[in-house]
Amino acid sequence: MSAPVTAGTAASPPNPPPPRTLNVAAERARTPGSFTGHHFNSAGAALLANGTVEAVIDHLRAESLSGGYEAAKHAAPALDAVYARTAELLGARLEEVALVESATAGWQRAVSALRLRPGDRVLAARSSYVSSALHLLSVERDHGVQVELLPNGPDGAVDLEALEAALRAGPAALVTAAHVPTSSGLVEPAAAIGALAGAHGVPFLLDATQSLGQLPVDMGVIGCDLLIGTGRKFLRGPRGTGLLAVRRPLLDRLAPEAPDVRGARWTAERSWELVPDAKRFELWEAAHALRLGLGAALTDLSTLGVDTVARHLAALAASLRERLSALPGVHVTDPPAAGGAIVTFVIDGLDASDVQRQLTYRRVHLIAVPAGHGRWDMDHRGLTKVVRASVHVYNDEDDLDALVEAVREIVCLHGRGTGRQDANVETRAGIEPATPAPSHITPTASKPTPRATRPDSRRHDAIVVGLGVHGSATLRHLAARGLDVLGLEQYGLGHDLGSSHGATRMIRRAYPHPDWDALVDTAYQAWTELEGTSKAQLLDITGGLYAAPRDRPDPLRGPGCRQVDGEEAARIFPGVRLPTGFTAVHDPRAGIIDAQETLRAQLTLAERSGAHIHDHAPVLGWEPDGDEVVVRTGKAVLRTRRLVLCTGPWIAAQVPSLAAHLTVTRIVNAYFAADPTGPLGRSGLGSFSVDLPQGLLYGFPATDGRGLKAGLDSGPPWDPQAPRPEATGDELALLAEAVAQVLPGAGPVTESLTCLYTMTADRRFIVGEVPGVPQVLVASACSGHGFKFGPAIGEALADLVCGIARPDLDFLSPARLFPGGTP
Repeated sequence: MSAPVTAGTAASPPNPPPPRTLNVAAERARTPGSFTGHHFNSAGAALLANGTVEAVIDHLRAESLSGGYEAAKHAAPALDAVYARTAELLGARLEEVALVESATAGWQRAVSALRLRPGDRVLAARSSYVSSALHLLSVERDHGVQVELLPNGPDGAVDLEALEAALRAGPAALVTAAHVPTSSGLVEPAAAIGALAGAHGVPFLLDATQSLGQLPVDMGVIGCDLLIGTGRKFLRGPRGTGLLAVRRPLLDRLAPEAPDVRGARWTAERSWELVPDAKRFELWEAAHALRLGLGAALTDLSTLGVDTVARHLAALAASLRERLSALPGVHVTDPPAAGGAIVTFVIDGLDASDVQRQLTYRRVHLIAVPAGHGRWDMDHRGLTKVVRASVHVYNDEDDLDALVEAVREIVCLHGRGTGRQDANVETRAGIEPATPAPSHITPTASKPTPRATRPDSRRHDAIVVGLGVHGSATLRHLAARGLDVLGLEQYGLGHDLGSSHGATRMIRRAYPHPDWDALVDTAYQAWTELEGTSKAQLLDITGGLYAAPRDRPDPLRGPGCRQVDGEEAARIFPGVRLPTGFTAVHDPRAGIIDAQETLRAQLTLAERSGAHIHDHAPVLGWEPDGDEVVVRTGKAVLRTRRLVLCTGPWIAAQVPSLAAHLTVTRIVNAYFAADPTGPLGRSGLGSFSVDLPQGLLYGFPATDGRGLKAGLDSGPPWDPQAPRPEATGDELALLAEAVAQVLPGAGPVTESLTCLYTMTADRRFIVGEVPGVPQVLVASACSGHGFKFGPAIGEALADLVCGIARPDLDFLSPARLFPGGTP
């Protein structure tokens, strides 16, 4: 399908070279976000290419090492090159371009510099963006400027005859239009507008925010005197970047209302002079890292060729308009003068925001635009809100298929009168949908409801195996990012055969090495976020004491922690009596985690965000296949872009190369009779551990009606596939002996339970890529102290799946276990 002819572009040469074809696969390969779903929001903020991200990060790293001024001086040639690329893009002179923080900042500085006076006429197209319109209306109210809206012609674009009549009616101070509005795929006849404005000697301000990067924009060809744009849309630059260009001779007549040291020189006590170029509109304080990222994006666009990009985007958008228009109940709202990359539509009987939300569940990402973002346009056309899809160089026909089929499904569901606004995506694969998640989560002691157990055979963005604390956290974070993610659990959800079951776990900041401090801080933040999202109380901050012999070689320490002797320890926790020669670390932020509720909350949130969850679905094997991984279960062969293994004690079976570095240990915990209102209750005790000859004794006060909970952090090696008997009399006697040494008020054992610890020699976790298999990630061997990091590890694994580096976790990398970093 040929691209439409777009007004405002240069004429073709007599013998044009054959058009270049865009290599979409190459663009996707350097755009990690293209693998996280079907992205149609370039008109809002396009996906960044790797080179753009690296340019930003490299400069931030330089600032961290040498300082902001020094880094800027070193980067000066690269920063100068951004201006050159901008001028080349706009067909402007180097001295006519400025870099600003946003298109709105550029608009406000340019319009303010016009010094509009009472009675000045501003002729504005209905395509004007909300921020521009609000500024004009403010100037009209406060300064008596007359803002006249230009009518649209039958094709939906500015009526050129009406514009000419308005220009002939009397002097005008400004003509302004958005090349492409935010509310439709309209392409204004910018060159024709510019020609009329120029013929009458009126400055023409073109808002090219939505056209830069998707259409050729040459200020000379168009005839605009001022131009604004942003980096974050079709230019694929970082947010917080913008462009302002002012052509001479208008530039020489404009002075910013609030000059800055960047744009003016203070020449005497009460005088100053402006710099001679467009930098007079800039500020001294600038995000140089973001500007360098913009420069990388502009270089990419120059390499591809604007014409090549424009043809690709116009063809995709035209195809999308045609296919959406063919769906019953779907109405494309673009006017006849539409072209370029933006397509807007509505569905009968559905609010556009509901459509957006349902598409997000299906991994199709776009935006709903309300009339409040384009009143002059949308009110005039009787629209309250539209769904906006916008294509880019990383989109192809497969993305169009996904969008069209998702819209078709939404229409069908609505047409059947289901009234459901959150249809479960599992119905697409013929899987019975789970019970819809509640609108909020409330604490409950029940186990999660079993889910459907029939795995589907679709390709997934990620598969998470093992749904304990780390697996469920990973599943939740991946689903929240819009990925098509499947969670597999070999047993029932909430089972008691691994390491994540039971009622409580400990959280603390006290660790023997500073390597842990940043991760501990991240974990506390992650728990706060999880509590807020789940509407459930998951942490009970009791404070904690962690005791050991005074001569311990690696004493605990940590942010906010302090060392105390036995006497002070007894004052802090009256229920504790430390042995002679012991000291303790007091951590006032330590506490107790509701483990059971944590698992339930994470799984519920994951499913609410669209994750597929299957229990009783053991993984029989997996193998890499190119850039993907093939996963075999007892009922299906699955494909995934990334496999995440959170299988705890069973990790060696899934990754045999790790087996030699892991030891699985059977651990015994027990409850001891204790008065919850006495010294072993919350008023006299918090979370604790004491390093005794019998092992590390740890536990919690009697707070849940079951008594004091305690365990020993040692036990016999165990095969996770073998039956696990209950605690023996000897094991409970050893534990009771240890409890009696430091908690003299504890009564007899009332109940017991066992669990499995997967230990590494250094007691550090294994988090990261499986050595030699970058498509597979692992989080395991949490050595008895990993539960507290669950939400943070889940977010980190989601980052790694999405191609976001996590150097803060290098100290936990599986590669450390192998000489030279490889197995």
